[in-house]
Amino acid sequence: MSFRAPIRRIALARPALAARGFHSTPRAFVRVGQEIPNLDVLLEDSPGNKVNLAEEFKSANGYIVGVPAAFSGTCSSKHIPSYINHPKLKQAGQVFVVSVNDPFVMKAWSEQLDPAKQTGVSKHF
Repeated sequence: MSFRAPIRRIALARPALAARGFHSTPRAFVRVGQEIPNLDVLLEDSPGNKVNLAEEFKSANGYIVGVPAAFSGTCSSKHIPSYINHPKLKQAGQVFVVSVNDPFVMKAWSEQLDPAKQTGVSKHF
């Protein structure tokens, strides 16, 4: 048992390396009131349905909600339902839920959370 303790200390003593995702483009942070970059990178329901958020927000205001993953416990039970059931959702304008999941998963998640499609919340990849 004593031989394991030094190994753990060595493993914990190593400095953490900065990890970068697989994207070759720099991150772009958007603040409230700033214009969104004009890019066709989001997909809705299938890979052929591209969405350009800059075009979507030209005509109306709205919100972008980022989630770590579709069907995750907290997002499915509390996070997104709190938006869907909020009394001022219709006044918010367009609401986009963005995740790293593929469009097929997002479509299935959307159908589970809002089967009647009455909320107006759009779920995009």
